[in-house]
Amino acid sequence: MTVKEWCARAGLTVFCLGNPDAEIKNGYCGDFLSNVISRAPDACAWLTVMNNVNVAAVATLVDCACVVLCEGVAPDEPLAARAKTQNINLLGCSKDVYQTAKMLFEACGV
Repeated sequence: MTVKEWCARAGLTVFCLGNPDAEIKNGYCGDFLSNVISRAPDACAWLTVMNNVNVAAVATLVDCACVVLCEGVAPDEPLAARAKTQNINLLGCSKDVYQTAKMLFEACGV
């Protein structure tokens, strides 16, 4: 499923759609950036509550399909700006990480 398709299906907030046709092939939940760097699979939907500019660097490094800020968290201004310049799919969800992961699994099977 593409990021754009999942956004429409799940009713996610779109902060930036830099590459809407990116394919979601995996999921990863985590807030420790070092763990994300070493463990997140390529083409994943990364679910987190971290909302600073370091998220953009990590998302690019691990080649995430998208980053989903959960629990109603919004990106800070530097993260929003960096997502736009680096074409990062940055989304939001009002649900907690568990419920968002459940939605991802039901929609994409990942």
